[in-house]
Amino acid sequence: MDRREFAGLSAVAAGIAAASAVPGMAADAAGPWHRRVKRVFHINFNELDPVAMDVTAYADLLAAAKAQVTFLSVTGSVSFYPSAVPDFYPAAGLNGRDLFGECVTALRKRDIRVVGRFSPDIVQLRAAERHPDWFRRDKAGAIAREGAGGGVLPPTYGETCQFTAYYDKQIPAIMRELIARYDVDGLYTNGWPNTHIRKCWCQACRSIVDADSPAYVPAYQKRAIELWNLYTGIAKKGRADRFYTGNLGGGLRGGELDLTAMTTTAEVFLADNQNRGPGLPVWDDAQQGRIARDIMGDRPVFNLTSAWARGNTSWWRNGTANAAETRTRMAQTLATGGAIHYHWLGAQQGFNEDRRWQAIGRDYLAWQAANDPHFHTVRSLHRIALVTSPLTNRLYPKPAGSVASDSIQGMYAILLEARIPFDLLTAENLTRAKLKQYSTVLLPNVAILTDAQLGLISSFVADGGSLMTSFETGLYDVQGKMRADFALGGLFGMRRTGTRDDSHRPLPGNETPYPATFAHLQRIERPHPITEEFKDTNWILGPNWSIPVTAQGEPALTLIDPYPIYPTEQTYSRAPETKKPALVLREKGGSRLAHLTGDNEGTYWRTGGDDLARLVANTVRWVANGDVGPSVEGDGLIETFTWQTEPGYAVHLLNYTNPNAYANTFRKEYAIGPQEVHVTLPDGKPIRQAKLLRAGTALTFTQTGRDLRFIVPRVVEYEVAAFET
Repeated sequence: MDRREFAGLSAVAAGIAAASAVPGMAADAAGPWHRRVKRVFHINFNELDPVAMDVTAYADLLAAAKAQVTFLSVTGSVSFYPSAVPDFYPAAGLNGRDLFGECVTALRKRDIRVVGRFSPDIVQLRAAERHPDWFRRDKAGAIAREGAGGGVLPPTYGETCQFTAYYDKQIPAIMRELIARYDVDGLYTNGWPNTHIRKCWCQACRSIVDADSPAYVPAYQKRAIELWNLYTGIAKKGRADRFYTGNLGGGLRGGELDLTAMTTTAEVFLADNQNRGPGLPVWDDAQQGRIARDIMGDRPVFNLTSAWARGNTSWWRNGTANAAETRTRMAQTLATGGAIHYHWLGAQQGFNEDRRWQAIGRDYLAWQAANDPHFHTVRSLHRIALVTSPLTNRLYPKPAGSVASDSIQGMYAILLEARIPFDLLTAENLTRAKLKQYSTVLLPNVAILTDAQLGLISSFVADGGSLMTSFETGLYDVQGKMRADFALGGLFGMRRTGTRDDSHRPLPGNETPYPATFAHLQRIERPHPITEEFKDTNWILGPNWSIPVTAQGEPALTLIDPYPIYPTEQTYSRAPETKKPALVLREKGGSRLAHLTGDNEGTYWRTGGDDLARLVANTVRWVANGDVGPSVEGDGLIETFTWQTEPGYAVHLLNYTNPNAYANTFRKEYAIGPQEVHVTLPDGKPIRQAKLLRAGTALTFTQTGRDLRFIVPRVVEYEVAAFET
């Protein structure tokens, strides 16, 4: 990076913004133009497109969708303009045409900004003759050729390595040429850095660190941050309002990279979360939006939604996706405060062969544009914070038969089903000021917490906040090694007396634990608000795993250890009454504390046991002591978001009532009936008017000081109740 590029990078931190020629997209007191983006419409070109692509039709479609920005194909393996950069080969159908330049001209006539899209992760194998050092290698030294979705690249392509000159010489040369010729508004690298690291044994990597060594991940991240800063410096040269962003995402499970460290200087978070992967619920797009928003604060999040189809492990890259699935993903992006990034592959296929995708994105983006002010959020009005830890997901030595993210996934689902509104926070981004806006913090098996995070949680409780934890929360250090005891155990007055394996050795002399699929039961020992709804039973379903503890006082709920499930003659508990706490409760001043000793949330995620979900939801309500935030009463499975917005307030209702909510993809929407909403506003400023944005109708409401009540008559895939003060 030269001195001018470094100065450009410094401008990021200083928040310098240049004026814009695009109406409604100028820099203002809130920051540069991209802070106002809510609509990105993006078509990836393929090598056939330059032959006969109708640029006017393409630009008109984006204009009809009221697109503010598009990502325009530059790539790295092939070029869509006549490039002078050596070894940057023209697309097969280019034949001297400047497709990129034609598109830039057409888009600017329609006031649409252009971000140059690169794909540095792959390059043509013919480059190996002059640049064998560019490529990612396996242990045997062969060029790696892994493709998207676990497939294999075409025979003429290979993967590149970020530690080579391809990233710090070749890609920067193309970026500089692009900026000099077209003065694009931003730069983006698809396929890099990603959140899941692909190991490499090229000469550059071997000279740094062994890819099988634990040191490879921090070395990879260090290099990725260096390159991110290099590309940002190039983008900033000559225009402080031009940004660079890379390919990020990872969803709730996260990846090897620390996204907080990666995005320290990022102006835009591009969440490459295009469609629902195998085993994920429909709300994984909302989860991605929540995580990215927590990391970025008030910086924009572009959340990708594919127009092309995917179902679990099957991909139809040039076929239109289920419209209902696509619409709900765009709705989730808006509800979490993000910008829709609608994405298709191939102009030739999308304008000649399958055109159904066009109307889906065009109509949704145009609707958002008509209601744009209500999607610019100021702050959340939720009172409960659910904390997830990417570090835990990476390093936690999870129990047999589980996934590290099971507990957070289970808690997320339980809160949705119980209609308890919440914000999702990442442990790496906790601050004392951020926690102060919540009455209650939930830590569902957040096993790995740093000393700083533990201090923040303790201070939150000392300040009068309430806390719920479960299973092995705080029981491991940042290397994934078990601590001597719970780091937060003092708050609860409890101590660990055994390990999770001990909980599966119920019989004296039995040194072989029962399988991971075996589960505990939980015995109700005394009346308590958490268990009062369970009728006609002394015990309820319990978790697969637990940690034996000792705690002060008589437990309200105890554990019954697993026992044989066959033969039936042996299917009975050897110790139906124990003193092993399943639930540790404590009240300290204005704080309520609860710890579930088992992985109830994770077991619920794996099994769907109703008792588990009800127990956890009741525990959350007890801990919150009535301060749960906005309420929405009615039928159906929904996710709610309540925001203070620039015009006033907005309540978003996402309808997940669908047979494909937990698997596959939505084929149609199933509308739900009246939803009764109650919100306590930050102040009593009178509301002037209200409307339902999807229905396009006025909304009747009652306001008494800070108390706001109204009824949403019907929700199809999504509804937004918007209020102006």
